[in-house]
Amino acid sequence: MLTHLAGPFVIGIDAGGTKTRCVVLTLGGTLAGCGTGPGANPNSGGDTAGALSTALREALGDIDRSLVIGGVFGIAGAGSAGRPAAVTAARSAWHAAGLRGSPAVVTDIAVAFAAGTTAPKGIVVFSGTGAGAAVINDGAIVQRADGYGWLVGDQGSAVWLGREAVGAALAALDGRARATVLTDAVPRALLGGAVVAQLDGARCRSRHRRALALAGSTVLPGAGGGSTLVLAGPAEPAPNPQLAQAIIKEVYGRPPAALGRLGPVVADAATAGDAVARQIISEAAEWLLRDVDAVRPALGDPCAPVVMHGSVLREGPVADAVRAGLTDRFAEAPRRAGDGAVGAASLALRRLGYPPPPPARVDSGQRSR
Repeated sequence: MLTHLAGPFVIGIDAGGTKTRCVVLTLGGTLAGCGTGPGANPNSGGDTAGALSTALREALGDIDRSLVIGGVFGIAGAGSAGRPAAVTAARSAWHAAGLRGSPAVVTDIAVAFAAGTTAPKGIVVFSGTGAGAAVINDGAIVQRADGYGWLVGDQGSAVWLGREAVGAALAALDGRARATVLTDAVPRALLGGAVVAQLDGARCRSRHRRALALAGSTVLPGAGGGSTLVLAGPAEPAPNPQLAQAIIKEVYGRPPAALGRLGPVVADAATAGDAVARQIISEAAEWLLRDVDAVRPALGDPCAPVVMHGSVLREGPVADAVRAGLTDRFAEAPRRAGDGAVGAASLALRRLGYPPPPPARVDSGQRSR
């Protein structure tokens, strides 16, 4: 925190499903403060007002509130359906911090684009807690595809990857599908190795007792009276209902956004060559590229920049596949976004008539979402 910097200041917030980031910039684009808070999207279990307040107070520190002349809050779920609640939460946090006026409220999609370019118009494809693509013009969404939340959309997001991974692991555990690295990796990531070992040990002991009980009565009378039925042990490992139920309890006991922590698990399994994980990764990239294809007609300018944003598109197999697909579709390679909170502050500067700093110039020390 560089509180000795002279104001005035602007504030930018990128409030996603799993993390809220806040920065304070001078009018020249120099970082004066930064803060973090928990996820703010109410659709995935976040407390919007509380998350905004936490990040805002930390970023401001002892900065003179009277020197803050504007701000932009990019909030996940702040589209037309959730905008009234997002605006109310933003104003509540702003005033609770002792600031005058009110911040502008946009979706986190708009600040994601601004985090990758100073151009006013272009395409952003994003995949973090949520996922989708949009054409942006001067901070406003011209057209969007997906970004509809974990329940009915967000295909290709970290949460979607997690949900697919859990589904694949459960299908293998109860015998509906073939084995995959995810059968072991998912429960270990969700429950921890000690719990998985304990459940596996209990299962093995139960199977051993069952085998001993059957050892002395493997020949039973047949249905016809004169024939017999010989019981044999299973050729394949029996399903593990205890482990499956433990996974279910963990998944449903946390907010949906928590599934996003399994995104790296799927990426690691795919990189190691697991066929099931590779299929999930391929489908994620396909969904994200379909989003781009859906909004591309609204772009107009074929030379406008394309920005990739979010944890899934920062690095890894999904990012590599989407980057390759975008390079094939456009005149130049896509740009990688920086801190979304800096993007929001850049929009605040633009709205006040000041030039936004190049995205790579301001480094808050932490990546968004």
